[in-house]
Amino acid sequence: MSIVQTIEYKIEHRYFTGFLQHAIDETGVKGSVEQKEGVITLILDESDAEALERFSNYTQKYLPHSIFLGEITTRREDREPAQSRFHSPVYPIAPCPLCLEEITDPASDRYLDDTVRCTHYANDAVFEDRDPTCFSPHCNGNDTVLLCDATKARELFLATDEELKALFSIEKPTLKLTVKDPELQAMTGQKFLRIKAPYNVKSVLAALNAKESGISTLFFNERPNEPTVVLVQEHLHMVYDNRISAPLKNLHADPVLNRFVNVAKEANANQAVGAYLSRNRGISFPVLINQKVKKALEFPSFELQTTLKTMLTDKTRCRLLENFTERYPDESEILSGMKTNDLFEAIMAVMGQEDGSFAALNDLALEFHGNGGLKIDMNFGENGFDYAAMLGSIMSFRLAGAEPHYLAYSIFEAFGDMTISVLGQLKREFKIDKFLLMGDFFESTVLFSRVLSKFQISKPYFSTRIALDG
Repeated sequence: MSIVQTIEYKIEHRYFTGFLQHAIDETGVKGSVEQKEGVITLILDESDAEALERFSNYTQKYLPHSIFLGEITTRREDREPAQSRFHSPVYPIAPCPLCLEEITDPASDRYLDDTVRCTHYANDAVFEDRDPTCFSPHCNGNDTVLLCDATKARELFLATDEELKALFSIEKPTLKLTVKDPELQAMTGQKFLRIKAPYNVKSVLAALNAKESGISTLFFNERPNEPTVVLVQEHLHMVYDNRISAPLKNLHADPVLNRFVNVAKEANANQAVGAYLSRNRGISFPVLINQKVKKALEFPSFELQTTLKTMLTDKTRCRLLENFTERYPDESEILSGMKTNDLFEAIMAVMGQEDGSFAALNDLALEFHGNGGLKIDMNFGENGFDYAAMLGSIMSFRLAGAEPHYLAYSIFEAFGDMTISVLGQLKREFKIDKFLLMGDFFESTVLFSRVLSKFQISKPYFSTRIALDG
């Protein structure tokens, strides 16, 4: 008889299966492991109880967690392990627990050895990470935090068990967490920070050196498109990723439609409507029907000065601008001089905030802990989305004394409600009820949660293999 485990794995990458093969090799248990179509099958012969115990102890200590793990089922079967040995290609993953022990244990022959490369997932080649990153004890603007002392995670940040599991997984993604430690909050001037655990040998050595000097955190300018996750309830998805997620196939020349078609293939959807909300790609709603793909709706580019001129041609909004200028002359002067095509920069200027970024608006929204936001106008006119109505609505609530964090929360809720409304209209028009959602707007947990709660019955699909944007 054998113990047979089937492990749902949400990506085709084979490194986790490789770690299981290495555990089989190291413990001498009679077993085999294979991976097919999103399922890992582990078979362990029960005849050698001591070997089974070695395997169990080894995996408890050295088998890393992966954010792509799904459900695990265990049963007993009259089935022999396969004779073949599993092999994994090389991947740009973080040092595994065995690597970390080699590097950080003073008793190890490879203590502080910067040439350590992971060979513990049945890989024949090794990954060379030529990382130019510099780590500093001083925060510089919008830096990411390197958590140097894992034991201080709950002392420094408010984090759930699921967030910590993701943070210390073999993929080592970046998460945004609430700062708990007053000293860290004073040092950075921020209530929310992007956090990353040591993710390669260089960062491991930097973290170890800092920890031995009594420093729990370092700061660094993160490389573009490093794995970044959003975690809402049980939903964990890559926002950006240049290392781990499944690469996009070239299925369409338009990058928006290409990501949409790739996600549709992952979801086994022959017909689908989508929402792509992206800082770089804009907002659009693609449709796949009869093997053809198009953008059923696309927001026009935002231009602040054009929007302000549009407001001046409307009697009501012109009066609103006059009142806003009278009450907030500094903000009005900044707006009149801005030549931006960044909607969030304009929104933050209206709200009187110095940092005009999506991230800053997102942080503001996270400060609100109530239920239900204000009704921000998200209307459509003859020329598409009505930016003048949206900005005018924000100005009105600012004049009415709405707190910035409440207003920011309401803005993300409004994006969620608008998305749901448009998808509902497209569903009726095209008679399609498969919804695919993409884009880095969903890094906002307020927006993500709004869509999940208000659109729950329609089961919106977020990719588990492909990054939402990038």
